[in-house]
Amino acid sequence: MQLGINDLPFEILCDVFDYLPLEDIKTVALVCHRWNQIVFSELYIKRFRLVINLNESLLKLKHMAQVLEKSDREYYSIILKVNLGSPLTEARLKIVKFVVRLISEYAESLYFNMADLRLESCVSERLLRSRKLQLIDTRAKYIPLGMGLKESMLAAICEYATELVDLVIAEMNINNPKALEKLSLLAQLKLLLISDYYPYARPKTPPISLPNLENLTLINVTDESNFYFKADNLKRYFIHTNGTDAPRTMQSIAENITGIGRLCVHFTARTIRAEQIFEHLDRFPNLNTFELGGVAVPIDALKDLNPGNRVQKLIFVECHLETLALTDLTSKLRFLRQLVFDSCFLFHKQEGFQRVQYHDLEPLRRALPDLQVLLDYN
Repeated sequence: MQLGINDLPFEILCDVFDYLPLEDIKTVALVCHRWNQIVFSELYIKRFRLVINLNESLLKLKHMAQVLEKSDREYYSIILKVNLGSPLTEARLKIVKFVVRLISEYAESLYFNMADLRLESCVSERLLRSRKLQLIDTRAKYIPLGMGLKESMLAAICEYATELVDLVIAEMNINNPKALEKLSLLAQLKLLLISDYYPYARPKTPPISLPNLENLTLINVTDESNFYFKADNLKRYFIHTNGTDAPRTMQSIAENITGIGRLCVHFTARTIRAEQIFEHLDRFPNLNTFELGGVAVPIDALKDLNPGNRVQKLIFVECHLETLALTDLTSKLRFLRQLVFDSCFLFHKQEGFQRVQYHDLEPLRRALPDLQVLLDYN
C-alpha cells in the first residue's frame, strides 16, 4: 500500500514543518484543510512562542542570550517574565535590549505589556495583533493590572526597533508623560495604541511629533492626553476618555490632530451629552466617519452642527437616545449615507431605556429611504 505525506501522524508533520521558515508556514496552512488545522492548532502555535524568565540568575540569562544569538529559529511571540514590582536592573535591561533587537530584525509590530514585560512580534501572525486591537480598540474593555511604565523599557524599544510600524502599549498606568517622549524616535510608526494614560496637566514642552502616524488609539485616558501627541497625517483617531469636559476634549483633538478622516470619541461619564460634541465637528473638514460612544443623545443633539459638514457615516455606540429620529438629521448631515446604532438604548415612556431592536429602526428606514440604517449588537 502506497502512503502519502498526509498519512503521517500529527507529531511527525509538526517536526517536518519546523524545517520551514516562518513565512512558508503560512503557505503550508493553505495547502489543505488538515494542514491548516495543524498549523493553527494550539499545540503547534506554541512552538513559535519563546518564554524568558528574567528572575533567573545573570549567568543563566547570559547563556540564554548566547543561545538565542546563534539560533535561526523565528518566533511570533517573545515573553519576558518577571515578578510584578521587581526592579528592571541593568542585567535584565541588557536582556530586554537584546530581545528587542532580536525581534526588530524581522518584525514590524510589537505588543508591549508591562504586566509581565511581554513583547510580542506580530508581523508573522497579524491575526493575533488584530484580535487584540479589536478587543481593545472597539469597546475599550481592557483591564489594567496596575503596573507603571518604566522609561528604560520604552527607551530600549525605541532605540533598538526604530523601524517599528505598529506599537501597542497596554496594561499599565502611565502617570509620567516624559516616559513617552522616546516615541519620537520611531519615525516609521503608523499605528500606536496606548492604554491607561493619565497626564493631569497640559505639557510644558511641545507635543510628541509622529509625522507618519496613521492610526492613534488612546484607551482609558484623561482629557489632557490629547495635548501630548501631534500627528498631521492621521487617518483614524480613537479615544476613550474618563474625563468630564467634552468641549475641552474636542478642542485638544482639533489643536493637534489635523486632516483626520475617521474620529471615534467614547466617554465613560454618562453626564456628557451629544450636542457638546457635535458643535465641534466643524473643526474637522476632512472627517467622513464619526463614531460617538457612551453619551446621552437628545432630540436636538444636532442643533449646533454646521450643514456644511461632510460626514458620510455616523455611528452611535452604547448611547442612550431619546429618539432615533434626530431633529434636522438630513439637513444638518447632507452627505450622510450610513447611520449605525451599536448596542444603543432607546427611551420608551412605559419601560424607560431599552436596547434598540431591529423593529425600532423600521420607521426611520421608511422616512429616510436613501439612508442605510444599520443595527449592530457587537
